[in-house]
Amino acid sequence: MKVSGACHCGKIQIEAVLIEGKVFACHCTDCQTFAGGPFRVMVQSNGNNFEIVGEASEYVKTSAESGNPRIQGFCGTCGSSLYACDLERSLINIRAACLEDSSTFSPKIHMFGSSSPSWLDKMNESDWLEKGLGSQKMLRE
Repeated sequence: MKVSGACHCGKIQIEAVLIEGKVFACHCTDCQTFAGGPFRVMVQSNGNNFEIVGEASEYVKTSAESGNPRIQGFCGTCGSSLYACDLERSLINIRAACLEDSSTFSPKIHMFGSSSPSWLDKMNESDWLEKGLGSQKMLRE
């Protein structure tokens, strides 16, 4: 599947061909920190099927929870997290939220579940609002 997307400000665009079935959520503490939430959803591409237009900033995390050094790619202007990869750039974990139609990527695997906050199990018990605070409640199925 071919996908495209961009950072929040649009200065960096991504195009990739995804590895079929590789949609996962990572709950490791690094992903929680980078995402500002309990996990982030990723899709995978081989390095030779991944293209960036624009200049991504990169940070090498040498002590990831997995124990593997990882390159973290992001937009230096708006701060959007875009991808992570091994030092050889052979396998790219693309942040699904920066892709067009990102809601179509439903995680098949949840990794680092031991780091996941316990309240995630009760998310459907919470009130869900259509938009911001003060907006109408909605039903979740």
